[in-house]
Amino acid sequence: MKRFLKITATVVAVVLVVAIVTPLLLRGKIGDIVKREANAMLAARLDFEKLDISLLRNFPNASLNLKGLTLVGTDRFEGDTIVAARRITVVVNLMSLVGDEGFEVRKIILASPALHAHKLADGAVNWDVMKPSEPADTTAAEESAPSSFRLSVRDFRLTDAVIRYEDDSTGMELRTAPLSLRLSGDMSAESTQLDLDLLAGGVDFTQGGVPLLHDAELALDAEIDADLAEGRFTFSRNTLRLNAIEMRLDGWVQQVGDALAMDVSAGCSEVRFKDLLSLIPAFYKHEFRSLAASGELSMELWARGQMHGAQLPAFELKTEVHNGSFQYSSLPKAVTDINIAAKVSNAGGELDKTEVEISEFGLKMAGNSLSATGYATNLMSDPTFRATLSGRVDLGAIREVYPLEKGIDLAGRIAASLKLSGRMSDVESGRYERISASGSLVVEQLGLHVPQLPEVFIRRAAATISPQAMTLGEFGVKVGGSDLSATGQLTGYLGYLMRGEQLAGRLYVKSDLLDLNEIRAAVPADAEAESADAEKPAEEAAAAPAQAIVVPKNLNLSLNAELKKVLFEKMVITDIAGEMSVAGGTLSLDRLGLQLFGGKASASGRYSTAADPAHPTLSLAASIAKASFPRTFEEIEAVRQLAPIFEKASGDYSLSIDMRTTLDAAMSPDLMSLTAQGEISSENVSVEGVEVFDKLADLLKNDKLRRIEARDLKIRFSIKDGRVTTEPFDLKMGDVNVNMSGTTGLDRTIDYTAKVTLPAGVGGVLGAVNVGIGGTFTSPKITLGVQETVEQVVSNVVSEQIDNLTGGRGGLLSDDTQTRAAALREEAQRAGEKLVEAAETQRQKLVDAAAKKGALAKIAAEAAGDALVDEAKKQSKALLEEAEKQIQKLTQEAESGAQQ
Repeated sequence: MKRFLKITATVVAVVLVVAIVTPLLLRGKIGDIVKREANAMLAARLDFEKLDISLLRNFPNASLNLKGLTLVGTDRFEGDTIVAARRITVVVNLMSLVGDEGFEVRKIILASPALHAHKLADGAVNWDVMKPSEPADTTAAEESAPSSFRLSVRDFRLTDAVIRYEDDSTGMELRTAPLSLRLSGDMSAESTQLDLDLLAGGVDFTQGGVPLLHDAELALDAEIDADLAEGRFTFSRNTLRLNAIEMRLDGWVQQVGDALAMDVSAGCSEVRFKDLLSLIPAFYKHEFRSLAASGELSMELWARGQMHGAQLPAFELKTEVHNGSFQYSSLPKAVTDINIAAKVSNAGGELDKTEVEISEFGLKMAGNSLSATGYATNLMSDPTFRATLSGRVDLGAIREVYPLEKGIDLAGRIAASLKLSGRMSDVESGRYERISASGSLVVEQLGLHVPQLPEVFIRRAAATISPQAMTLGEFGVKVGGSDLSATGQLTGYLGYLMRGEQLAGRLYVKSDLLDLNEIRAAVPADAEAESADAEKPAEEAAAAPAQAIVVPKNLNLSLNAELKKVLFEKMVITDIAGEMSVAGGTLSLDRLGLQLFGGKASASGRYSTAADPAHPTLSLAASIAKASFPRTFEEIEAVRQLAPIFEKASGDYSLSIDMRTTLDAAMSPDLMSLTAQGEISSENVSVEGVEVFDKLADLLKNDKLRRIEARDLKIRFSIKDGRVTTEPFDLKMGDVNVNMSGTTGLDRTIDYTAKVTLPAGVGGVLGAVNVGIGGTFTSPKITLGVQETVEQVVSNVVSEQIDNLTGGRGGLLSDDTQTRAAALREEAQRAGEKLVEAAETQRQKLVDAAAKKGALAKIAAEAAGDALVDEAKKQSKALLEEAEKQIQKLTQEAESGAQQ
């Protein structure tokens, strides 16, 4: 017995060791094999982070765990993630692996999967990921024994799933998150009973571009008789719940080839009006428990026929409410006399033939009444519509019947009486005589306060409509500190409201204050940005950068504007008057007059977001008279970068400029894309405290160079590749004249050449100095060019001395040749000595005068003086040589005369 126990214990130990060690040894190899073999079979890319195999965790079942699995499409669905799952667990009955009855899968669990199914308009689907198999050998198949393989799944679960289905062929889209599903039954049997438990939150369903459900909750608890051989599923005991509406689902569905046949109906044994309100997120998500409602409600839903591609079964959803009412327990008043009759139906076939009809809609609210009707069909091809709306609503009464969010406040009155009918094709073609549209809309004293947004107040808005146009007789609105009033006429408003088509017209717009900074900060760039900001802390969202103002492409408006004051960034613009137009995503200005930077300006140009809303383009031809240097520097960021000298300037200027640039998302110029040509002029500019001129004054020991006072200054300039280039211009700094030209860079680097002319007697021979100015405005580098000056001075002085010696001295020699020769030698010697002596004297004067102007000036003077003396010595020697030539010439003339 002891031996038997030892043997048994040994066998068990060995089995346990094998069960524990084998998965550890084989895990990496099996993972690689699974990936390789799966990708060989799939027309998609399969990957996972980790594969675990355990023989003990669910003993006597084996378990397989895949973590971080992804399945990504290829070819037409390249980059489309079809499946992404945090964890997939498969539990298999170990005994079924050694039998001949097939594999029995006890459980399949998908944890936090994201599933995306996409069907293209041509019928291609992203979930068809199996590569086509090779044609089967039918002869071999006939000779082989029947396969005994059978896959039996007992329990299938999805937890916290995100599912998205898109069908481009029908315009259907379904989104839900999170979704939990449990399905149990023997999937390998020809017939079985399936137990299904489904809970889906955040359900959005759109059909043909029409949203039918938004943020709904769907639950299904069903027992289904499944004929898996025929693909037919019959509903028996089940409950379907949509938000608070519970109904019984009867009938069957069956897969017939590529079609889904059905005969289903949904009925409600007890439906309350409150349950209908649960389908409306504004009610269902806001104090729904405290809502009391009454009234008679009926709801019927059925569908019969086949669904195949774009083909729909016949269906009808009908809802009626009689004498409904509701009231929140925390509020004083109720909404009463609610009567609704609505139906959505299709006789079967195309989605386009679906009819949506609201034959009755009416309610009373705190002394106000509202009624409406509507009908639409041919929704996809050429919508046919008719609608009426009439009533009067005091918005202040809404707070008495509906719990508004904290901080939101409403006030004002709206009165409407509108009738509209026609076909969309007539709207698009401008056949307004076939459209029936009449009525009026009046809004008075409307106020809206929402936290973190500017307050909105509409003093009065009155409009009348006809099929051709909407006439705005009066419109006055305040948004925060801004005000705007307008009158005019709009055409194409029907297409604009129904399909977002072009709205045209002419408006006359006036405003005392338009604060664009406040308005920009209140308008999110898009819904995605708004959602992202909502997840940030309040202070971080508030600090988010402003977005560029987008000009809608579907507007074609002419505007006659009179705007007294406009605030944009740091600019204060006043007395704007002129013509503006908006068309195709572009705002155009035509000889617009305005007050800017303390001066008077006129502008023509274009601001466009048509090509790229995040990077608008701006072209502008503008002229400004009597504008302030300090205000321009303070209000324009581009000036602070490209013309920092404006900060040190006082006085006013006039400017003409023709420029083009791209703007960034915050509407600041992209200076590397900025190109411009223009001229700036000033009758009285004063500049001091500029580091460049302070340093030049120190080098030349002349304090007058520290301050520029210019009159009738004109500078032509151009801007390209982030640099401002100026043509040569003159400045007067005390009694010093400066001629300058060069460039300023986006990085504040400077590269200028200046010729500084000092007054007579100050610099002696250095009366004009060439100056190179480099570095930056805050750290300039100054170089003086004296070489040209020295060469000119030497030439002038030597020429003067030679002139004094030889110029007009033809009568120097006497008649006696010998006497004349001796006198010529003596005069040449004396002149040379005087030339050298004069040069040395002049050198000392240059040095003495320059020493008072600084070490640099003294060094330059010494260099010039030394060059002058050297040149004098050369000329002295040349004079002696010239004298000998003259003596030889005289001797030859004397000998020739004697021979004669």
